[in-house]
Amino acid sequence: MGLTGISSMATRHVLADLADLAASDGLPLVEFTSVGGVDAAERVAAGESFDLVVLAAGALAKLAAAGKTFN
Repeated sequence: MGLTGISSMATRHVLADLADLAASDGLPLVEFTSVGGVDAAERVAAGESFDLVVLAAGALAKLAAAGKTFN
């Protein structure tokens, strides 16, 4: 069973590489959707469900304060 994640475009390459390395070590596959950071935050704020959210600290803090993510 795989996991889903969302991130900004700035981190798409490194996250894809990390996800591939983790999967090759037997960890669950993570499929990331990479979009603009504002778009990603809006999708999470609107209630779209992801297992992992990788965004700038300020965006994550706002989402956590709104109860949309947790650390």
